[in-house]
Amino acid sequence: MFSKFKILAVSLTLFISSAAYADLAIIGHPGTNAGELDIQSAKKIFLGDRKSFPSGNHATPMNHVVGSPDRKEFFSIVMNMPEFSYTRHWKRKMSKGIGHLPAELNSHEEVLHSIANTPGSIGYIDASKVDGTVKVLLTVKAFEGV
Repeated sequence: MFSKFKILAVSLTLFISSAAYADLAIIGHPGTNAGELDIQSAKKIFLGDRKSFPSGNHATPMNHVVGSPDRKEFFSIVMNMPEFSYTRHWKRKMSKGIGHLPAELNSHEEVLHSIANTPGSIGYIDASKVDGTVKVLLTVKAFEGV
């Protein structure tokens, strides 16, 4: 009995760990020429501090909604900041009339659809959810930002 419980506990721990630390794909419209996109470039695009990809092409960032697991992972690994700091950053920019907050999308399906149909768009999604409708610009390993 104890052995079965131990096996179940270890299996559950491994499952939870793999779900909590999934790789994150930074994705774009299939026709996007992003150039040499790295984590810092992506962060600057989502902060509105950069309006184009390293290639010079215009970039339109799209976020998941607040509270989504992908957004939490993105803010932890790529943005390296808590949600409230990001919100404060954008409130300051908008109060000065500089830029506008990226769109917020409700589901993986909506992210994939919006990115696939919006030239120049950039977003992020659990790498296991990527399909052929979008282009992977960068894959961020779960522990890269730690």
